[in-house]
Amino acid sequence: APPIASSATPTPSATPTPSAIPTRRAAAPARRSTTKAAPVVAAAVAPQPQVPTGPGWRPIGGDEFDAASLDTDRWNRYDGVGGFGNGRRDPDTITQSGGRLRITATGEGGGRSGGMADSMGRLHGRWEFRARTDAGRGFGSAILLWPDSENFPVDGEIDIMEVPHETRDLAHFFVHWGEANNAQGGVVPGDYTRWHTFAVEWLPDRITWFVDGVQQYETTDLERIPTKPMHLTIQLDQGPKENWIEAPDESTPAQIGLEVDWVRVYAPVS
Repeated sequence: APPIASSATPTPSATPTPSAIPTRRAAAPARRSTTKAAPVVAAAVAPQPQVPTGPGWRPIGGDEFDAASLDTDRWNRYDGVGGFGNGRRDPDTITQSGGRLRITATGEGGGRSGGMADSMGRLHGRWEFRARTDAGRGFGSAILLWPDSENFPVDGEIDIMEVPHETRDLAHFFVHWGEANNAQGGVVPGDYTRWHTFAVEWLPDRITWFVDGVQQYETTDLERIPTKPMHLTIQLDQGPKENWIEAPDESTPAQIGLEVDWVRVYAPVS
């Protein structure tokens, strides 16, 4: 998970008490700007049908993005410095129509991109979404779980869908943990300019990642599993944007986008 630069938010909030009660955030959360050490990529778990395991799941929320406009009570749009300090995150890059969310990025004005955070944070659950991203130089998707406390890397991070390469042919998953920002994950090849479904299940004793209904990664190492509430973020500002800004050519589209069809959130059934 390449670094995700800070938004315009001032100081991070204090670490909350673990709770399944949704939290609401008035301003865009801060995002890290430090460089992550090279991750150790684990071998993918043998494919198997996607069947929610553990204690079972019950739906508690989500967004079909089928309203006339984005629910800004639920989704907090970023407004500030862009990823890696390049350009800016502009709320106007986020639109919703035809039952889909779209974040559009361009190289204009030093680069414009966007991101947003779900106001509903919780401890443990299952997050699932259907998404795709345009091919093109300079921007890539990062849909992830970020700690409500803003205390990264101590309180961890779970990257569910990162597609940073210009050809959008690899989807990355990472779990971050510890003060040293340790990271481990998996990679699945595919054409991510097409629609795919991603899911992560996070329980006290395991984290499991699925792509298109197939389990691709799992860890049961308790040291790696977050213990504080987290929330979903959807971002299009990852990758070598300076290439877009400094060396555009006829192969570079005028704009590219990340689209999300729906998001669904589940709580574990005890």
